[in-house]
Amino acid sequence: MKFLILYLLILSALLVIPAMAKDTHNPATVHEKTMAEFFYPDNAVSHIYHANIEPCWIRPDAFWYTDTGRDTTMFFLVNISQGVRKKIIDAKKLSKALSAVSGKQISPSLLPIQDMEIKEDEMAIQFSFCGSIWECDLSSYALTEISLPEEIKSGIPSPDNTKIAYVNGSNLWLYSKSSGTASPLTTDGTQDYFYGKRSDTVRYPVSESRLDIPPVPYLVWSPDSLKIATYRVDQRNVSSLWLVQDAPGIGMRPFSYSYKYAFPGDPHVPGYEPVIIDLQSHAITPLKFRSQPEVSLMDNDQNLLQWWDETGKIMYSLFVERGEKTLRLLAADPYSGKVREIMNETGSSYIESSLEYEGTPNIRILANGDIIWFSEQDGWGHLYRYDANGSLKNQVTKGSWVVRKILAVDEKNGHIYFTAGGREGGNPYYQYLYRVQFDGNDLKLLTPGQADHAISLSPDLTCFIDAYSRADLPTTTVLRSMDGAILMHLTTADDSDLRRKGWSPAERFTVTARDEKTYLYGLMFRPTNFDSTKKYPVIDVVYPGPYKIVTETAYPASLTWNSKLYWTCQMLSELGYIVVTMDGLGTAYRSKEFHDVSYGNLSDCGLPDHITGLKQLATRYSYMDLSRVGIYGKSAGGFMAAQAILTYPEFFKTGVAASGNYDCRLYGSFWGEKYEGYPVTDRYLEQVTALKASNLSGNLLLMTGDLDDNVHPSMTMQLADSLEQAEKKYDLMVLTNKNHDLNYDPYYLKTMMRYFVSHL
Repeated sequence: MKFLILYLLILSALLVIPAMAKDTHNPATVHEKTMAEFFYPDNAVSHIYHANIEPCWIRPDAFWYTDTGRDTTMFFLVNISQGVRKKIIDAKKLSKALSAVSGKQISPSLLPIQDMEIKEDEMAIQFSFCGSIWECDLSSYALTEISLPEEIKSGIPSPDNTKIAYVNGSNLWLYSKSSGTASPLTTDGTQDYFYGKRSDTVRYPVSESRLDIPPVPYLVWSPDSLKIATYRVDQRNVSSLWLVQDAPGIGMRPFSYSYKYAFPGDPHVPGYEPVIIDLQSHAITPLKFRSQPEVSLMDNDQNLLQWWDETGKIMYSLFVERGEKTLRLLAADPYSGKVREIMNETGSSYIESSLEYEGTPNIRILANGDIIWFSEQDGWGHLYRYDANGSLKNQVTKGSWVVRKILAVDEKNGHIYFTAGGREGGNPYYQYLYRVQFDGNDLKLLTPGQADHAISLSPDLTCFIDAYSRADLPTTTVLRSMDGAILMHLTTADDSDLRRKGWSPAERFTVTARDEKTYLYGLMFRPTNFDSTKKYPVIDVVYPGPYKIVTETAYPASLTWNSKLYWTCQMLSELGYIVVTMDGLGTAYRSKEFHDVSYGNLSDCGLPDHITGLKQLATRYSYMDLSRVGIYGKSAGGFMAAQAILTYPEFFKTGVAASGNYDCRLYGSFWGEKYEGYPVTDRYLEQVTALKASNLSGNLLLMTGDLDDNVHPSMTMQLADSLEQAEKKYDLMVLTNKNHDLNYDPYYLKTMMRYFVSHL
């Protein structure tokens, strides 16, 4: 017996030693772990100063902005007509006042205030802080709390700022600022047939309920503040989904949530019935047109499909057919409810009113009835002018480039101001500001320099603020006249804290796609202790779109989606990897042909372009080891990461796939029907990741939040089940009490990093 025990002890030691050796082989050093944590997105961005200027116009000739420095926050007011800039708020006094009411020490350099407004007399400000609304007297810095229920604070103020429309249960209510009273605008809303908010499919109601977040009203005020355009949403016949909260607390019974969720091809999807609410007569007028099916433009809490003319006498809307192959421009009489169709456009794949997913439609109705309309009918995203009857008058812009956003229309001078990309050569994703006449003549570039330009136009169109940058060029913000001349330098970003850590911006690169002719653009990240004599494994950080790009084009000094992903790449790189992002065929902001590569072909994900591009980079940089390639992505990126390791197992050796929509038959109808096609047929099978489970030969970690009400965890579990059926080893991490927004949670990030350190 003693010999048996001794034998088992020796055997177990022999079994343990290789495992320990594997864990200690090329481990991440303390320095690498420290640097990786330093580059957590929130932390990295907090070490960049004077970068994010968000101008707020209070008059046609005046705006204010916040400028965050290392030691303090500065608030400036710029009077353009006088050419004067002055400080308007003392950050030290404000931080002291905030500390007093909160009982916490507030730093002048990190003022946690939001939604700030400056009163017209410039003597007081209003803002949100610690869950309340506060007014601050700038002469004494005395704070006055404005108590409002959460649902009212989440409401939408009227243009005259006297009223707030908000959601109360299944109905819309109105709050009067002068009297401090609230009253219902609708009374017959029910749980699944309600007013003024989006459906469960796009609204994430489990997160709303669990985190006590009031829904943002889905409506548009008329300019005279007397009417509201909105929808009554019918989801009564939409099928249900469920989520189970298994860990509500130690010893507590699990809790289940039920909500309505439409899949592609379902016989019933949420219907949006347009109505006009008249605040004077209290009349609710249904518009006489069929119910709008839920579409991708509703994946945004701002109502982009309805807008008013300047008089408030016509309500325009964009009606998008299910599958999004037809757009209809409608005009409604808000008193009678009569609707007329002005024009429509139909295509063989999705027809878009803007290349920006969730973007405001690039449609403007002129005073004479002419229509500025966005279309890709010539293969590129451009502007066209139609008359009031929908007959084409002329193409306004043309060429091998794309319009991104209409910013303003100057009817007095006959000009359209818009941003566009691809016309100036170089990186086609950089946005520039242009001006063009309605007839297409006198196209003029207003923002010189190879950079990405973020623009804010003055209300009277006499000047604009230009924040220009690149991923490797810190943001400079200037005030320009409408001919592009610089009137005032406002600020330049300071990244010296990061530079002192040894950081340098990711390198921009260009490669060709699988067709050996189309240029693709990306970024390469190296660790701060980079040694060109070493061989580094490679991680491809991905997001296939098809509605956006993954590669940051502007300077990564904000907490936008692309900027946060940029710092996730740097974070990973610090652990001893070359990290790459690039955007393959089938993604956004290029030609229609480029984009349509992914239509009905979502499993492609641009992966052949990524493989081709990485091979091109490896010929340029000998330190890239393509025998050790990993891939990481979340959401659609998680889908892409799983597709990669299951479709190209000989190339991708380790993958982390988080919250992936691995089968868009189980995702929202508004998304799958647009990008994979409608009606739904067996062609959807091409993108079902679980059907490739038997191909797994490398290391794969699947991650999901157990309360994800955007991409349901069932897709992760079905892929896991298929891997088990195929007798494949894989790893699974379920993060408790987490929804789809888990991706910058420290535990999530550390789990993802540990996996690559252990397996790549």
